[in-house]
Amino acid sequence: MNCGQVEILLCDYLDGTLPAAERAGLEGHLPECQACAELARDAGAAVAFMERAAEVEMPPQLMTRILAETTSGRHGRLGGARIGGGLRSWLTGHVLQPRLVMGMALTVFSFSMMARCAGVSPRQLTAADLEPAKVWAALDDRVHRGWNRGMQFYESVRFIYEVKSRLSQWTEQQEEEDRNARAQRPVEERKLQGPGAKE
Repeated sequence: MNCGQVEILLCDYLDGTLPAAERAGLEGHLPECQACAELARDAGAAVAFMERAAEVEMPPQLMTRILAETTSGRHGRLGGARIGGGLRSWLTGHVLQPRLVMGMALTVFSFSMMARCAGVSPRQLTAADLEPAKVWAALDDRVHRGWNRGMQFYESVRFIYEVKSRLSQWTEQQEEEDRNARAQRPVEERKLQGPGAKE
């Protein structure tokens, strides 16, 4: 037995309605798989907790109200018009599927992200702004502007670094020339000046 089968049969196992052969297979799998054993322990603890909880008695008027609301015919209307059985089954069977809803949500999310990258506020969007050519042009413009700013920053930093390097080289050269000039002065002249003499 594999983990997927254990997940499917776990509810029946905890309820005690699992046939003996499948029960034996499940109980044989639990010691071998730590994840399934932990899942079984957690599910068993949850069932035990729910069994300990006090049962709440339904008020008698609740059932009457539920029956009255569901049989009154007020529900099942969309925009004031009753939806026919065929249209309702088509909507629930094809349109209101999780895959379609998720796809639509991701499409809206993608367009909003592209609009933000292009610098367009969602409040300013019109139908013409969603044309692929306009979206691509705005995105391309944004990327080029960002690239140009980055290159300008890099060139500025490089220029400043070169200026700073040249200044430090010139300063070192000047200090070296000053040291050489002091070293070439005659020794007697340095002795005559002494520590307290003025130059």
